[in-house]
Amino acid sequence: MGAAGLAGGVTALRRVLLAALLAVLALGALSPAARADGDPGSDVLVYQNLFVAADANMSIPQQVTLEDLLTDAARGGFPIRVAVIAEQDDLGAITALWGKPTAYARFLGIELSLAYTQRLLVVMPDGFGFYWQGHQTAAADRVLARLSVAAGGNGLATAAETAVRALAAASGAWLPPPAAKADGGTAGQGAHGGGNPAATSASSGAPVPLIVGILLAALAAGAVGVWLARRAGLRPPRLPRMLAMPQIQRLQRLPRLLRLPARSAERAQREPRLAIPGSWLAAGFVGVAAVLIVLHAVVQPAASAAQGSVTPSAALASNSDLDPGTALSGVAPGFTLTDQFGQPVSLSSYRGKVVILAFNDSECTTVCPLTTAAMVDAKALLGAAGAQVQLLGIDANPKATAVDDVLSYSELHGMLYQWRYLTGSLPQLRSVWKAYSVGVDISQNQIDHEPVIFVINQQGRLAKLYLTQLAYSAVAQLGQLLADEVAGLLPGHPPVRSHLSYAQVSPILPATASTLPGAGGGYVTLGPGEPGKARLYLFFATWDQEITSLGGQLDALNAYQSAAGAAGLPELTAIDEGSVEPSASALPDFLAGLRQPLSYPVAIDGSGRVADGYGVEGEPWLVLASPDGNAIWSWEVSTSGWLSRAGLDRHLRAALAGAAKSVG
Repeated sequence: MGAAGLAGGVTALRRVLLAALLAVLALGALSPAARADGDPGSDVLVYQNLFVAADANMSIPQQVTLEDLLTDAARGGFPIRVAVIAEQDDLGAITALWGKPTAYARFLGIELSLAYTQRLLVVMPDGFGFYWQGHQTAAADRVLARLSVAAGGNGLATAAETAVRALAAASGAWLPPPAAKADGGTAGQGAHGGGNPAATSASSGAPVPLIVGILLAALAAGAVGVWLARRAGLRPPRLPRMLAMPQIQRLQRLPRLLRLPARSAERAQREPRLAIPGSWLAAGFVGVAAVLIVLHAVVQPAASAAQGSVTPSAALASNSDLDPGTALSGVAPGFTLTDQFGQPVSLSSYRGKVVILAFNDSECTTVCPLTTAAMVDAKALLGAAGAQVQLLGIDANPKATAVDDVLSYSELHGMLYQWRYLTGSLPQLRSVWKAYSVGVDISQNQIDHEPVIFVINQQGRLAKLYLTQLAYSAVAQLGQLLADEVAGLLPGHPPVRSHLSYAQVSPILPATASTLPGAGGGYVTLGPGEPGKARLYLFFATWDQEITSLGGQLDALNAYQSAAGAAGLPELTAIDEGSVEPSASALPDFLAGLRQPLSYPVAIDGSGRVADGYGVEGEPWLVLASPDGNAIWSWEVSTSGWLSRAGLDRHLRAALAGAAKSVG
């Protein structure tokens, strides 16, 4: 081989190496881990509750323990997501917020707000940050100010767990103690048996399958490059040991150094060699990389969907607050009715979409708001795939069938543009009720109907039937259950952005001391108070104003509160059912519109566990708890009306006297 041949061989080899390098760079450009938003924490926390940076030196068992704790917190009515930031680079492009956990918590919370609006905790080596959209953080900041972060991965893990437990305790949420995990089964399984699928893998800034895919692609690219180089007749040269030898002698030694046959130089002149441009090689390697990236993008969501759609049947079957659903078959009966905007709507117009259809009383204050809240949750949990889902409601109140009735319900429940709420003439509605076997009756001037939810597939066939149970704490579970069912019908089975256990949620009883967030900030204590003192509670939601003068009645109770102590009557605490409010701003906006501030505290029951524990079956609802924490009297305002001041005093005194007599 002459000098020109050697130079050509080296040039070809350089092309191969350059092609492989271009392929690796292309992989980096194609990788979703290199997205331009520059904040790895927000990418992960959109779909799971823990982000731990890869360089945090936190072991897998520590991460699983922390995941389990967050799962238990969500089940206990205290949803919180945690970002552990160990180094400045963990912030991606937001490095200016390094060392500023409070500022980063707010930034991250706003980034996540379209998908997640609950509590958010940031843990950095120099402290904590807390954010909760629409809520004051002063009380949480005081709790976190008493805690510290030790060095290293163990310090970050311990600090995160301690902070979550401290915040939960301050809110009255019960979490199992750390020792309870030793008795609860294998690591990664929640204490309630459902477990969190996300807890089985580490939460790092870069997905492990993607990293493995990139490495495999790079190896494949290198192997193909070597094979093509050998096809082109190249062999890896060995440098001669006699570096001082004249150039001509080194060239003469090259055939032997390259271990070429004696006639290889002659053959090289006679036989054409395979010439493959480096640009072709680069394009081929980039193609391999792109295929691997596409496979990752397709396979991983499918796997996530399979995980998210797994229903823990044992927990679901034993949960009396949640209907597991009944499989149906056959074509869904068609109808054409009028929506809240006065426009005609036909079921057949939604062929190609999955339909969630509910029968709702347009003036209901009991189970219907739980149904609609779960429907909205179900669609939101599907993310972008929710665009393939249509929410429909059909009026089930024979006494309130006007368009204004369904419009009012939609507005007050924040669903004006989230669903189509249909009504029509009474004969039209009765025909649809009959077609779907929905019983609607009027008993003692009250509407009684079956709280049914139908899931209809893209071909217009019935798939599943659910019955909403009157359990505020099960609303989130029902939303997830509906989302799981719908995801199984949609193409590609999109992942459901929730991993709640279907085990029954334990209520908070009047005999249990607990703490809820206050509407004006801080916290409100519930349960047994001072010895010998009973407590009066009023449960309500802002949408009660559809059927009652809620604002005026709350204002009138100021007079009761100011005279209660002197009259020997229990003090009043109001509790807003945040679990079925349309938004976090609904209560503050409502209270701001009152004539004067309320003189009694207003707490927010975001989990529904307090309402369930106090036996609330409709709103507004009054409950009198005895000094020892027993519910001894209740009053449903929606069916029996508001009590006058004298009437309320009379009922309370009679209930207290009866309780004292039974104790004596």
